[in-house]
Amino acid sequence: MAVDSLQIQISSALQRFASLQRRIDGELSQPPKLLSRVVEELEKALEEVQVAQDQLIENRYRLEQVQTELSRERERYWRLFDDMPQPYVVTRPDSAIVEVNKAASDLLNVSQRFLVGKTLSVFVCEDRAGFLNEITRVTQESTPVELMLRVRPRERAPLDVVARVSGDGTSLRWILQPASAGAISPSMIV
Repeated sequence: MAVDSLQIQISSALQRFASLQRRIDGELSQPPKLLSRVVEELEKALEEVQVAQDQLIENRYRLEQVQTELSRERERYWRLFDDMPQPYVVTRPDSAIVEVNKAASDLLNVSQRFLVGKTLSVFVCEDRAGFLNEITRVTQESTPVELMLRVRPRERAPLDVVARVSGDGTSLRWILQPASAGAISPSMIV
């Protein structure tokens, strides 16, 4: 039941109660004690319901404020995340991409919306099984790890990338940086 609908029902109940109370006062010069007690209890109950309704309205107002603030913060986070100059990717431990910024999208030559849900491992050129084993190990590490990868962006030549990876057991955060020529030996590439 909506809060506004409840407010209407409470107002209607209060009006009916006031009408009932006037009828009792008008028709009975000395109402029986039981009836007086029932009317008092009903009045208290209606007042408690009204107070609860007022609290619901206040709580709804506060909740709407919090939701507005969360929306602003989420939008701010996404602007900061997307505007990062370094390619940044967040994945699950199985390498499925959860979030990706514009720079990573450009690096992999795939639109951001098409990267979410795709596995990062599909871009690894060499030894994908080794890559998956390595990220399983990284998921369990408490400190950031640096990996050398050879990745193949869509419709582009492979390139060497230095990946700084950190995790928390439920996700991995990747900062990808194209490696400078000659800085990587083939034995370092996963």
